[in-house]
Amino acid sequence: MKPKILLVDDEANVLQAYARVLRGRFALDTALGGEAALECMADRGPYAVVVSDMRMPGMDGVTFLAWSMAQHPDTVRIMLTGNADQGTAMEAVNRGSIFRFLTKPCDSELLSQTLDLAVRQHQLITAEKSLVEDTLKGAIRMLVELLSCLDPISFGRAQAMAAHAEAIAREMSMENPWVLGIASILSQIGILTVPEGVATKLQTGTFLTSAERDLANRIPEIGADLIRNIPRLEEVAEAVLYMNKNLNGTGYPPDDKKDQDIPLGGRILRVVWDYERLLPKFSGPLSALRDMEGRTTWYDLDVLRAFKRCLEREDTEAPSTPTQRIGLHELRIGHVLLAGIETVDGLLVVPEATVIGLAHLQKLRNFARLSGIREPLIVKGEPA
Repeated sequence: MKPKILLVDDEANVLQAYARVLRGRFALDTALGGEAALECMADRGPYAVVVSDMRMPGMDGVTFLAWSMAQHPDTVRIMLTGNADQGTAMEAVNRGSIFRFLTKPCDSELLSQTLDLAVRQHQLITAEKSLVEDTLKGAIRMLVELLSCLDPISFGRAQAMAAHAEAIAREMSMENPWVLGIASILSQIGILTVPEGVATKLQTGTFLTSAERDLANRIPEIGADLIRNIPRLEEVAEAVLYMNKNLNGTGYPPDDKKDQDIPLGGRILRVVWDYERLLPKFSGPLSALRDMEGRTTWYDLDVLRAFKRCLEREDTEAPSTPTQRIGLHELRIGHVLLAGIETVDGLLVVPEATVIGLAHLQKLRNFARLSGIREPLIVKGEPA
């Protein structure tokens, strides 16, 4: 596939001249002026490289390329101008993060060579970004699998939270809804640091002493500190930190944030975490939500309304889920559990809704050797 290039100039004859030379080597679009270029990037972008003239009526090249950098940071930017003024070049580099600065009239061979270098730069940027994203996903996948192996009950609750939290984030048009899915899954990682007796009390709803309650309230803070060690998860850590914070400012952490000052991610986790704990006490999802709507000092009503819309859609659009009953030897990475997996003695090993990973398979095989696993296992269709 040819690299996508956008040429921007206010002179049609200049665009036509460059297009004749370059069109065979690149997937080329042209735009007559900055405003037309904005429309082109919105409709046909993103581009590997944009080349813009400096002096254009209306939106000049510096302004256009600065906008391009803000909206499409991976796109490589080149500026063409008849003005070789050092101040113009400096402003262009500072505002638009320019890869190359060429003076008009620009030799077509020089422009072609510069575009080759720019395309290579774009490939390096996107390859590095893909590597970082894959590394991040792998690290999160490992954390999720370890958490589910070490504490299947807490992880089961976190798994149940994740789909709801991400749905609410999308409903409220959050820029990165995936943040809430990851935050939900990792929200209970702090529980691994508390004494086993306290963790057991939390999972069974047993009475906690004052000291134990204080420790339990700090679990999100501990988890947030652990999550911050992973690059690019700062927003995830912040959401986890504020998941026990009430809208009126009470709760944890005990700072002065309240109402809209509390991060939206924290307000969403506050709702879905309590919803999962309350749901077994009510006849259905909407009745549990109605009970929560009465606690206006605890929850953000906008979050509750968005959650209600999500639940109503789930109720009307939920497709029938194909199920399979399989033996442990048939379980594969990617299978989604429709029921938790237990030992023959009734000990929960892997909770419902878990997407099976390598660590789960290894744990299940170990339990099968020592104490036996109840079969058949109930999974959703084929592995994802």
